[in-house]
Amino acid sequence: MRGAEMAIGYGTLELRLFGVSSLKEKRNITKSLLNDIRKRFNVSVIESGANDSKLVLEISYALVARTRAEVDAISESLVRFIEDFKGYQIVTERRESW
Repeated sequence: MRGAEMAIGYGTLELRLFGVSSLKEKRNITKSLLNDIRKRFNVSVIESGANDSKLVLEISYALVARTRAEVDAISESLVRFIEDFKGYQIVTERRESW
């Protein structure tokens, strides 16, 4: 009997923040964004870098789905969701799935 097939994907996004005046404000923005992403897309997501910068936010996410096409579609939707938010801009984006 053949086991269930699955696809795995992950990505890292570097965001430029606008109008943030303190690390405390950045933490509040980050917490809200990560919670929204978790709820909407059912992915694991963390702040993965630039922790001491109030102008840059780096987040990484990982997900598992039935097919690679589904992983790619979820990743694309996640990026579009972030692009729709005001107050920051995606500077770099790296994604991989297999």
